[in-house]
Amino acid sequence: MDRVGSFLAEKTPRRFLALTVFLTLLYLFRGFAALIVFFVAIERSMSFVAGELQKRSKLGHQSSVLVTILALTTLLGLFTALGIGRAVGAYERLHAALPQLVSELRENRLIQRIHDDTGDRLIDGFKHFSGQALRAATEVGHWVFAAILAYILAAVFLLQRDELQEFYNKLRGPSFQGTLLRWLVHVADATVLTVQLQVIGALCSTVMILPVLLLLGIPHIGTLMVLIFVSGLIPVVGNLVSGVVLAVLAYQTHGGIGVGVVLAITLVVHKIEEYYLKPRITARHVNLPGFLLILSLLACEELLGFVGLFLSFPILFVTGRIRQEFAEETRLERLETGRKGG
Repeated sequence: MDRVGSFLAEKTPRRFLALTVFLTLLYLFRGFAALIVFFVAIERSMSFVAGELQKRSKLGHQSSVLVTILALTTLLGLFTALGIGRAVGAYERLHAALPQLVSELRENRLIQRIHDDTGDRLIDGFKHFSGQALRAATEVGHWVFAAILAYILAAVFLLQRDELQEFYNKLRGPSFQGTLLRWLVHVADATVLTVQLQVIGALCSTVMILPVLLLLGIPHIGTLMVLIFVSGLIPVVGNLVSGVVLAVLAYQTHGGIGVGVVLAITLVVHKIEEYYLKPRITARHVNLPGFLLILSLLACEELLGFVGLFLSFPILFVTGRIRQEFAEETRLERLETGRKGG
């Protein structure tokens, strides 16, 4: 046992084992990515609100956290109840109008012609589309469950923050466990900064697309702005969803020309956001030239697909923090060696 401890105390074996275990944990728990993102974002937001409340009142930490949790839970409950009420009303109206709608569709000449031309292919296509819609609904349900669980975990974490901080202080240091714990904290910090990048990118996309929508005269500008911003928060899929909705509305007002304009501006805004705006913001947290950051985006997109655009910054951030730790450890060792030699 002493030999194992002495072996792991050496710099190179400890680093190699720590990196291996760290990467293995990230791979094994990759399915909890949504939970981790929601947890970190919710925990940091609730911590900020509770901290501001504590500064502006005479409440202690526990009381401030409890008030914050109670207020947020009440607001979420009200929004949920309102949403469920509207959904139930919409379902009742759809259920009442469905028989007449089906009858009108059956008598529609265009529908009959499409059915005559396609035959069973139309039914098969509808079944395939239904399956995709069901999988999408299941994925949305998974994200909702992850958000609820993350909210509960964040509340418990904040209520037990002092105990957890004490536990972290005991482990932090050059030990193997402390190294892993610090690197997991780096992952949490990278997640928060990535969410901030998504928010900034979503705001910029909304502002840049707004003049085009006004120029095309597309209706419901306010609702569309909310849609563009919210979809911009969702990596990869969000821009696709908002682009499709805008293209449909543009087609109704200006036909094919409107669709072309919307798709072009969506593509341009996406490229500006990913390859200019985000690299410049990322450079404030990652000590690399902007050109190398863009190359990193391209490499991650090539290796991981569109998801790589979202993972590029966290990979660079965590890698940079680990590299700084290794460099600092080496510097301290050299100073210690110099002192002993002197």
